Formats: sequence, C-alpha cells, structure tokens
Amino acid sequence: MINKIIKHLEDTLLHKQYVLESAKKLCKYLIEVGRIDDAIELVKRCSNHDNSKFEPDEIFALIQISDKESLKDAKVQLDDAKKNALKIHWAKNSHHPEYHNDPSLMSDMDLLEMACDCNARSMEFGTDLLEFIDIRQKERFRFPEEIYQTYYNYCKILVDSEEYDKDEPGKVFIKQEGES
Repeated sequence: MINKIIKHLEDTLLHKQYVLESAKKLCKYLIEVGRIDDAIELVKRCSNHDNSKFEPDEIFALIQISDKESLKDAKVQLDDAKKNALKIHWAKNSHHPEYHNDPSLMSDMDLLEMACDCNARSMEFGTDLLEFIDIRQKERFRFPEEIYQTYYNYCKILVDSEEYDKDEPGKVFIKQEGES
C-alpha cells in the first residue's frame, strides 16, 4: 500500500509538471492574440491542476488503478472499478466533461485546462494527442461541434505551437477529413 501511495504521488507530480509545460505553450498563444487575462488565469488554474489527487479519498480510489497501461489506449473501455475511481476525480475538477451535467456547459478556461491535461497525458504515455482526443470525442466527450473545434484548436496549438496564425486571433483549425 505504501509503495502504491508513493507511486501515485510521484505520477501526480510528474503529470502536474507536464500540465504546466503545456500551459506555458498555450499562454504564449493567448498573450500573442491579446488574451493576457486568460493566460494569467490559465497559469493559476494549471498551478492548482489536479490538487484533488492529494486528498485521501482520491488517493485511495486512484491507487486501485494499478494497471496504468490500461489508460494508455484511448480505444480500451475501462472496467467499472476504474471508472468509479476516476468518477471521484472527475466530480471535483471542472476541466473534465463529466464534472458538468452537460459538457457544452464547460467554460473556455475549462477547455484550455483540459487541453493541457490531455497533452500532459499524451506526453506521459507517448501517444498522439490529436488521435486521443478524436477517439475520446466519439466515445466519451461528445461535445457539440463548435465546442469540439475550439478544444481541437487548443490541442492543435499544443502539438504544433508554431502553426497558429497570430494575425487572426482565435482562428480555429478546422479538422480536415482524413487528417489525423
């Protein structure tokens, strides 16, 4: 049990580090397009990202997911025990669609933090961020198209941080058919 708790704490701290690295990229974009207040708010949120994972109820729920590899493949359906452990975390963090009764109620800041979170996850597992969010959109998130395009844009900026158009603030990268 002690080793599981230590591993959970180490994994969470590493994840938080990757979330902050991701936030730094999105903050650069936000500042360059004149959204300075949003950049500051994103840094604040990402500095506190997943702090609920240090609360005892979450620690003891999440250490039950001993097979982290099962979280790597977005196509793999989680068993009920893993889903129930994650539901404890999702219920406390507005950057998860499951926090909201309706995922279309997520704020833009929730979407920004979620993009940082998913990018950190992709960095940890060495997986493709855009492929991951496409699968999750179809099987879990089910955002309305406009919200998904905004979220996709933020993730695209994280993947290709030099490709966004600074002359067109808020320009959305429209996913082309067959693009991965």
